[in-house]
Amino acid sequence: MSGRGWRRTLRLLLTVVPPLVGVVLIGQAVVDSIGGDIRRWQFVLGAACLCLTFAARLVPEE
Repeated sequence: MSGRGWRRTLRLLLTVVPPLVGVVLIGQAVVDSIGGDIRRWQFVLGAACLCLTFAARLVPEE
């Protein structure tokens, strides 16, 4: 794989996967909190995954 190919793949993975994981974690935490079981670590981990999306901008395009 060329140098450009693995960077593009890494950038795509960092752009797509963490937000999906973050949304799922926060959604699960919201559903659990309706039943009274508040798990703050799920909210924090979900927010961290959403913020990790910005790490994709640190990967050089070229």
